[in-house]
Amino acid sequence: MIARTVRRAGDLWFLAAAAGIFLAQQLAISFMSTEGAEGVLRRTLFFITTVALVLLALRFRRYWGAWLVAAGIVLNLIPMAAHSGAMPIDYAILESSGAFPEVTRDDIGKQTNHGKDVVLERDDIHFFVLSDRYVVDLPVYGINVYSLGDFVLFAGVALLLVQAPLVLLRSPRHESPQTV
Repeated sequence: MIARTVRRAGDLWFLAAAAGIFLAQQLAISFMSTEGAEGVLRRTLFFITTVALVLLALRFRRYWGAWLVAAGIVLNLIPMAAHSGAMPIDYAILESSGAFPEVTRDDIGKQTNHGKDVVLERDDIHFFVLSDRYVVDLPVYGINVYSLGDFVLFAGVALLLVQAPLVLLRSPRHESPQTV
């Protein structure tokens, strides 16, 4: 019983660390330049924090959803690694989605809306199938463009939200005895 309580407390620290790393990554992606020394630092931070997030997700490997979260992160990492830490999005898809009318053809090659996306022509996108290319209109959120990795990641989070309470509520009598 004590070991289980200690493990749960440790899990909370790992979750807090993952949330902090994710927030730091999003701030770096949103506010650091993609050019010069700051661009090198931005890319370095992005890759280090992404690897850390995958490892933290796998820390919870007893949850099936953690495997999907890690896979989703890796699927997003592939096209982003090919584009200096920015997720490529085809201008034609962005334009036809109507999601961001402020983005024009003049924005091709630029990072959009202080986010992780870089607008490119389809021919300039490496790993197009993994890029942001799926337009989804969600009832409350509105229209946005997602990648295959995003869907895998969302499925992992949903599975974690279902599985975690079941594992946490499982009675101690179902656990195997600990050996010392």
